[in-house]
Amino acid sequence: MAGPARRRRGTGAGALGLSNILAGQPVDETLLAELYDLEHDAITEDLVFYREWARRASGAVIDLGCGSGRLFAPLLRGGATRLVGIDGSPALVGRAVARIDGDDLLRSARDAGRLETAVADVRRVHRRGRFALAVLAGVLAHLDGPEDALRALDAARGLLQPGGLLIVDMLGPGALPPHDLPLSIDWERRMGERRVVRRSRLLRHEAPEGLRVEYATLTDLVEADGTIARLPAGFRLWYPSPGTLIGLAEEAELAVEATFGSHELDPLEGDSERCIVVLRRGEG
Repeated sequence: MAGPARRRRGTGAGALGLSNILAGQPVDETLLAELYDLEHDAITEDLVFYREWARRASGAVIDLGCGSGRLFAPLLRGGATRLVGIDGSPALVGRAVARIDGDDLLRSARDAGRLETAVADVRRVHRRGRFALAVLAGVLAHLDGPEDALRALDAARGLLQPGGLLIVDMLGPGALPPHDLPLSIDWERRMGERRVVRRSRLLRHEAPEGLRVEYATLTDLVEADGTIARLPAGFRLWYPSPGTLIGLAEEAELAVEATFGSHELDPLEGDSERCIVVLRRGEG
């Protein structure tokens, strides 16, 4: 679900089961996946960024922790010759399939054999063929620390062709909360006839390798007659510092190609709201 800052960021794989961000929650995963879309489909500021990196990579692309496929269209519009979406949540992959069914561009790509989805753990995924570009957008925060992150980076490196690129995209230091946040309303939206109200709270835990966060949400689905269904969910999130992330990438034998502090390509600095690191696999 969403990360703690700005209450609407983050997507992808998690630390439970098959890195499934919805696993273990005490409510219907299918409904949580629908709420995930309601929240994350509103994010558009990164779409041009991913379209242009797909164009630069000029080849096959794998979206690791793809969620419900929000980035599929810009990656294809950027010229991805083949696109594979991987996520640990069967419910979110089901939403991705529904997205493909309802979109002419995505459906045509699937029918032509250029777009596929699969349920798999981003820390252990294996695919036939190699990719010019791999994407880990909002994924590392849902893993359980440096060891899991290194496994994910190693797995991504194994999927890349020589010289291939990996984009790791997560909240930057300037977007992380400086203190604990009490339960408060994040947003209110409509889902069909229902009104949806999201509340959350978080607790911070500083660690040498970055910031750990306990993030809890309460989502109220308010029917037209006033009946309310309350859906609780809880997540443990981990945000490595930029230095920790780059150190893990080097351990995974990935070289830093570029760093950005926003999807508009601002430099990565201490107050940047995004931490985007573009990594390259060696030619060997």
